[in-house]
Amino acid sequence: MKSDTFTASSAPLQLDAGESSEFMDIETSNADQTALIRVTTFSADGRKDGGRPPLIRLKADAGPTVEVKEFPEEQEVIGAENRIAGSATWMRKNSGVYLVRVTLARPESSWRIQIVNDGPDDRMFHFMSFGDARIRGEGDWPDFDLRYCGSFPCACTRHDGSTTRACTSCGHSSEVA
Repeated sequence: MKSDTFTASSAPLQLDAGESSEFMDIETSNADQTALIRVTTFSADGRKDGGRPPLIRLKADAGPTVEVKEFPEEQEVIGAENRIAGSATWMRKNSGVYLVRVTLARPESSWRIQIVNDGPDDRMFHFMSFGDARIRGEGDWPDFDLRYCGSFPCACTRHDGSTTRACTSCGHSSEVA
């Protein structure tokens, strides 16, 4: 099991075939009702990987580990005192890029994420969080100017739209989240 931690954006994490990361903390205390995390997969040599999706797991407080399912299926996440802490789903954005949406019923819960390389080849994974949710840790990926539009399932990171003008990248008319 590899042990690495991440901030809003991270250097790629390399996992051998069948290997899991440790659970990493997600800070959601300032997040509204949604935490959005983009996961990008690469082959071991750094080329974009269009292979099978990674296995993504979440935990809230001391609750059970939950495997996040593909959109439109949404998986409940149980937290402290056997109460629903939220739910989660993921969606493939394009080859090797996945957007994880965590709907927070209890943002104050202790949220954690794990990635599993359940494919047959060694791969690298890159995490990037949007809005006020942050993956805590070290190893910042330098000089990212992220401008997320906030319209699920969009993962536009160069958003230049507003409520009165559509974004030239994604076409949404929304403020930056």
